[in-house]
Amino acid sequence: MNPSTEGAVLQWFERALDQPADERRAWLDAQALPEWLHLRVMRLLDAEAGIGDFLEQPAAAPEPDGFPQLGERIGNYRLASRIDSGGMGVVYLAQRADDAYDQQVAVKLIRPLHLGANAAFRAQLIARFENERTLLARLGHPNIARILDGGTTASGLPWLAMEYVDGISLIDHCDRNGLDVEARLRVFRKVCDGVQEAHRHLIVHRDLKPENILVGADGEPRLLDFGIARMLDAGETGSAEHLVTSLTAMTPAYASPEQVRHEPTTTRSDVYSLGVILYQLTSGIRPYELAGLSPAQAERTICDTRPRALRDALRSAPLDDAERRRRMAGLDGDLERIVARAMHKDVERRYGSAQELADDIRRHLDGRPVLAHPDSATYRLRKFVGRHRLGTALATFATLAILGAAGIAAWQARQAARAADDMRQVNAFLMDVLSMSDPFNSGGELTLSQALDGAAERIDGHFPGRPDLSAEVRFGIGYSMVSRYRLEQAETQLERARQESEAVFGRDDVRTIRVVEGLAGLRHEQGRIDEAIALYHDGIARCERAGLRKDPVYLYLVNNLGMLFMTQDRYDEADAMLQRTLEIWRASHDGGEAGTDHANLLSNLAQVAHEKGEHARSDQLYRQAQAELESLFPAGSPDLAIVLGNRGQLAEDMDDSDGALALYRQSLAMRERMFKGDHPSLVVGLGNVARLSAEAGDTATALETALRGAEMADRVYTGPSGRHASAWATLSAARLAGGDTNGAAEALRRARHLLAAVEPPTPSVKSYLDRVAARLCAAPGAQAADCAAP
Repeated sequence: MNPSTEGAVLQWFERALDQPADERRAWLDAQALPEWLHLRVMRLLDAEAGIGDFLEQPAAAPEPDGFPQLGERIGNYRLASRIDSGGMGVVYLAQRADDAYDQQVAVKLIRPLHLGANAAFRAQLIARFENERTLLARLGHPNIARILDGGTTASGLPWLAMEYVDGISLIDHCDRNGLDVEARLRVFRKVCDGVQEAHRHLIVHRDLKPENILVGADGEPRLLDFGIARMLDAGETGSAEHLVTSLTAMTPAYASPEQVRHEPTTTRSDVYSLGVILYQLTSGIRPYELAGLSPAQAERTICDTRPRALRDALRSAPLDDAERRRRMAGLDGDLERIVARAMHKDVERRYGSAQELADDIRRHLDGRPVLAHPDSATYRLRKFVGRHRLGTALATFATLAILGAAGIAAWQARQAARAADDMRQVNAFLMDVLSMSDPFNSGGELTLSQALDGAAERIDGHFPGRPDLSAEVRFGIGYSMVSRYRLEQAETQLERARQESEAVFGRDDVRTIRVVEGLAGLRHEQGRIDEAIALYHDGIARCERAGLRKDPVYLYLVNNLGMLFMTQDRYDEADAMLQRTLEIWRASHDGGEAGTDHANLLSNLAQVAHEKGEHARSDQLYRQAQAELESLFPAGSPDLAIVLGNRGQLAEDMDDSDGALALYRQSLAMRERMFKGDHPSLVVGLGNVARLSAEAGDTATALETALRGAEMADRVYTGPSGRHASAWATLSAARLAGGDTNGAAEALRRARHLLAAVEPPTPSVKSYLDRVAARLCAAPGAQAADCAAP
């Protein structure tokens, strides 16, 4: 039997073990498995029951080959009793046996049941076990069970000795001690601390659940069972580790959508599992009931079903009325939003780390605004009142005495009615957007991007006489259109948004300035460089007049103007603007942690240093930016892909062609993961790989990627663009490297035609076309008319 078949058997066996012991057979019968698979799993369940008896009474059954008996010594420890077992391993309580000192430990071994698997599968199981031992050795934290020792038995089986936690699972601890919601959150924050420590060492647990979190008599939770954890810098596809973990990795009830779809996992996958645990910890039940579901049904439930609100779940939880009321008093909208953000189906919309989740819980416990809540002045005021009840009460009393309660109440009523009406209008518009993607309404299933493009035409009908609402909706849709390169549609929305915003909010309101920044970016993409520069300067001046130097829009305006100068090869001006951006960032962050903006700023400064020939400075800045982005986005991001590509260009200029090509390939692979359809970033990535592959003599790869890039550029760039011309010049170079002189000449003519429409033409692109033309002129059979500059 091959490893994949063994894996299927083991996967169903582990799912059966998740069911109550007396319900496992009935559950398995209900799964409609193939007869051979059903029979194999049933035999494993029978063997599991037999091993349980054997472990308690070893003389009653034959010992599995090579598996230690109770009372036997392993390393410096003697096995005393069986504590627990999971799908892959079995854990014993063991006593120090060398008389050095008195110590109890937990010793973990591979399940004896799996030792009879074929050699390949057994080797994979052992590799996974040894991986856990390696990862645990890197961790030292009060909320993670420590590894104390490890080795190999006489028969070659790996073992590890861990700190023995004499405790119970997280849920049981909270229930048995009658902890209220606030106390549960304080314990849970410590769990997040342990997870964050693993993430800090670039380790993703991937099987977080209450049973893997034991709470000792001291009240400290400790994470256990890193059996399917992995290093973030380890490849996930095609490796032996991936083969093993793909068989059994995860407990479905706590697994993230990307895990059940067998997609790459990141630290945010663990954040999702923490969200499920928090949901269960506060409401009394899990968000999804998966018992009896097939794998396909379970996947649809986890990936597509929205869990009930915490309060609704709490009402149906198996709790007595007094406990239900006590927990209900501890739930509020902020906690609902924290759980919802942690469990968001979209990976990028979850908390970025376990630390962020823990920090938001701390804010909630302190009565401060949480990040999961949409920010507003009213929300912050309510939180301020909650933290300063006495002072607020006195101030309110004085205000009421002066202004009169009746007038205040009437004003508040009008404001509340207006806000409610605004919310209804916006919600109605959002529902219209969503309904457009419904195939019953549209005649075919639309993407969200298509639905947004269609919804843009309905803004006037949804917000008649309300330019204050339509301006912000137009800005959001217009900005999205620029990022998706719908430039003509974006221009319509952003110009209207500017007119409406200036009329309603004024020229120097931050909402208006954001639209100006969006328009400047649009003009840049359209090749209308002088207009873009003027708009950036205008936006910067408005910010300074309005005292908005610490608002993010000010930083974006200065940074993006620097980047525009760089694309025009105006490097000294670009450097000056980006240095100014760095000063703005430092002033507004006051020594706080770096984030995406800081990493991108470093990358931009590195690019300018590169263009100015300051290679050592550029390399140092790129590496710093890459490290910050990798810590923020372990699974990759568009920004990180750009940094990798830029590092490839730097390596190329430093005559490291092999290193450059490796970086280009890494960058392209990440871009293809991030952008599923056509995108300018993919055009750039394809061009880099094609160009260097041609120079390395790999003409097949060069031609394939260059042709993809040129064809995609035709679809992406609807207006004049130097990058469009560059893509066709790369195709010319690839064809020339493959000996197709006529095809190279044809592609170069297309590139020149495209560049002629760009005003002013980008000097670096023109220089690249000239270099390709020079190589074409030197090729046998080239015509002078084809290679000479026009």
